[in-house]
Amino acid sequence: MIKAFIFDMDGTLADTEPQHYRAWREILLKNGAGEFSFETFLTYVGTSNEKVAGDHIENTGITKSVEQLIREKQELYLEMIPEIQLFAGAKQVIETYADRMTFAVASSSHHRELTEILRSNGIFDFFSSVIGGDMVNRRKPDPEIYLKTVDAIGVPAGSCLAFEDSTHGVNAAKNAQVRGIAIPNEFTRNHDFSRADRIITSFHDVNDELLQSLMEGNSGF
Repeated sequence: MIKAFIFDMDGTLADTEPQHYRAWREILLKNGAGEFSFETFLTYVGTSNEKVAGDHIENTGITKSVEQLIREKQELYLEMIPEIQLFAGAKQVIETYADRMTFAVASSSHHRELTEILRSNGIFDFFSSVIGGDMVNRRKPDPEIYLKTVDAIGVPAGSCLAFEDSTHGVNAAKNAQVRGIAIPNEFTRNHDFSRADRIITSFHDVNDELLQSLMEGNSGF
């Protein structure tokens, strides 16, 4: 029986990519890195702030540390959080399964960003655990963040279901022996979701029939 839903945040639970892009573009331009196109930003979907910062420090001559650059970006991004909306059907799924499931977030974004988005959208109190990329040593597709989340909520990996929008995210869940549902968004439609247990179009597709079919199927990890 599935007893827990674990959500990725960026591009899965909430439509955050436009704000992440605007914040990074402004900070990189401010620090002399040159133009940061949206196409370039999309190559970082499913990675982390540390990856964006590290690459630009290495390749553009920015003299600040990774931590300094991320701090500047985060301050700007946090100002934008009131703009961020949940994806269609997400809140309905949370409210529908609140009495049957444990909810957690496992996202490469920092814990502070994640909690602020949950609070801004009025769903923070539904979540038992929020694990951010700043709380682990290795990023997706490494399973560390899922292993840490499973441990935090006290639900066996085999009874957890992950929702992800990227190849790295799905693979991180599967590498931790967690079932994974892919919900591609407009930026990740061409990602490789071959390891996903199901691919759905939106949270509106989440229902008891879907969960039952997942339990009856043989998940390959």
